[in-house]
Formats: sequence, structure tokens, C-alpha cells
Amino acid sequence: MRDPITPGPAMRWPAPRHIAGALVALAVLVASPARAAWFDICRGINLGGPAMRAMVVPKGTLFRDNGRADDPLADFTGDKWQLRLETLYGVEIPQIGQCVRVLVRITGDSATKFVAATDGRRFVYAGAADLLDPIPPSEELLSARGRVVDSVP
Repeated sequence: MRDPITPGPAMRWPAPRHIAGALVALAVLVASPARAAWFDICRGINLGGPAMRAMVVPKGTLFRDNGRADDPLADFTGDKWQLRLETLYGVEIPQIGQCVRVLVRITGDSATKFVAATDGRRFVYAGAADLLDPIPPSEELLSARGRVVDSVP
């Protein structure tokens, strides 16, 4: 005869560690950000101006495509993709630094959904993703340029 306290084979539940592992895997899948890639943000160096300060690039900063870097007529031919790259977190370019690397993702309704470093695209500052951004951008940020380091899906 079977002990009434011991459950039979039909009443066994999965071990708690299996449930915890499944919940962690589900949380990672649900909470993972959109696919992103590395992007270099660089500022111009003004040797005739005052000493440079650290430049802050806030989260949600947008950069728009400005044509191919290897095309001398890119500014005149209109070879610009209607896409925006949005920074996923805020970064700071140190006082003596020129570039910083940050994660970005493609936003907007562009027909282009993929950019690779081999495409040779130039990107310029295009504002903030938050339309109600209370802080106006610095003059240095207005002149910031960017380039894709690897592919942006």
C-alpha cells in the first residue's frame, strides 16, 4: 500500500530550479532591447577656440544619414537614406578625447533597416528622440558626426 503523504507519479511537479531557469530565460527574451550595434560619435576639434570640455551625448540622441563618406558630391546628389540611429544610453566624450563608442539602433519608418560599416555612410546629429527634451543641445553636439563600426540591424 502506498503512503498517503507521498505523491504518485502523476502528481509530481517540476523541480523549482527548472521553473526559475525558465522564468529567467523568458525575462531575458522579453526584456532584451532591440537589436543594436556599435557606433562611433566624434566631435570636431577646434584648435583656434577655447579649451575643450567633456561633451555629454544623452540617451536617445538621434543621428541621421548624410550620404556616403567616399562620395565627394554626396551633399549635392541627395544620396541620403531616410533613417535615424538612436543612442541606447548616454555617454560622455572626455575632455581630451575625440570619439566615443555607443550602442545604437535604427528608429523611424525608413525603408532601410540595415546599415553596415562597409556601406560607408556618414551620420550627423539630428536632435533628440524625446520631442519634449527640456535641455537644448550644446554647440559641440550640433557638430557631432558618427560612423557605423559594425552592422546595425
